[in-house]
Amino acid sequence: MNPYVNIHTHHVGEGINILDVGEGKAWVEKEEKREWIEGQNVFYSVGIHPMKLNESGENLFAGIEDTARMEKVIAIGECGLDRRSPIGMKTQEEILAVQVGLAEALRKPLIIHCVKAYSELIAMKRRTGSSVPWIVHGYNNNEQILRQLLNHGLYISVGAALLDSRSNAFRLLRMIPAERLFLENDDKEVEISVIYEAASAIFEVDVEVLKEITRNNYNKVFGK
Repeated sequence: MNPYVNIHTHHVGEGINILDVGEGKAWVEKEEKREWIEGQNVFYSVGIHPMKLNESGENLFAGIEDTARMEKVIAIGECGLDRRSPIGMKTQEEILAVQVGLAEALRKPLIIHCVKAYSELIAMKRRTGSSVPWIVHGYNNNEQILRQLLNHGLYISVGAALLDSRSNAFRLLRMIPAERLFLENDDKEVEISVIYEAASAIFEVDVEVLKEITRNNYNKVFGK
């Protein structure tokens, strides 16, 4: 059987996990103390969240490049654009562009956080000519934006919003092509298996079918 693939998480569970460790500064020391548990395979993403920026940008990337080069770090992020951030959009775009450049240099995919700035996000993808995969995590927006993201080649990851039948994620899940789909639990206290069960009910397929789909996508995107 294929394992669950949890493309973006803040707490490790069953299956293949990409654990978000933020800027990664405290990761190495903590990781040395991790107790490995059978059934859990842990990889990492390192990046600067748009809600955690500072105006000066001083030392924002201290240590990130070295950490990002580590074998177990397989993605850059979560990074992106967020209109709720106290930092101006121009600064956010500049810092995202640096992380896009890092992802390109290391040939590692991007885990994207985006809130109310999808047009700017798509414009940046076009402007940078980025060729590594971009995965928009926690998607729960409208149909028009979803179509735009898909048209520009982005992957879509959906999470706990699937548990709410009134959500956009629930309503639009079937629109996401199988070859662009990922699932996650982000920072929610819900097992990844529950997310897969919810998605399987919407797609009307067995959970094992979804696990095969996301594993194939994972292999393609991360070269595993």
